[in-house]
Amino acid sequence: MNMLTRVISGFFVVILICLILLLPACSSPNEINPLPTKGNNISTPTIQPSPPSDDFVELVYFHRTQRCYSCQYAGDMTQNTVESYFSDELTNGKLIFKMLDVQDSANAEMIDKYEPYGSSLFINMVMGGQDRIQAITDIWFHIGDDDKFISAVKTEIDNALESI
Repeated sequence: MNMLTRVISGFFVVILICLILLLPACSSPNEINPLPTKGNNISTPTIQPSPPSDDFVELVYFHRTQRCYSCQYAGDMTQNTVESYFSDELTNGKLIFKMLDVQDSANAEMIDKYEPYGSSLFINMVMGGQDRIQAITDIWFHIGDDDKFISAVKTEIDNALESI
């Protein structure tokens, strides 16, 4: 076996080990110090007024029943951002925010609509009753950096509100 083949084989072994160790982490219980949450049980949909018109923004964070640190962080920081910066929009129905467990059959309709896989954040600009759903994926690059995470979520919501 020549040197290049050994290096390539070693690289694939390292990648395989990383995948084996990291993938189960998102389905294991969060045993690390859980982040504090505001309000009630965040696994239930947030109760808000119905949108006043056919034009509104819906932000939905999907999660599994058991969450790893990153998934817990993403949900808590998204909720914190929405409640801190968009309370007026939440009150007047221009912004709807929901946190839903993808493993809860009560959320089947929303799961069919958004098609999440595990922990996922979606923004839906509803205009004239028509959905314009987009996944927000860049939040995962900012886990643990509150300022960047908040900025990413806030920017997405600001842009969506401006477009409706």
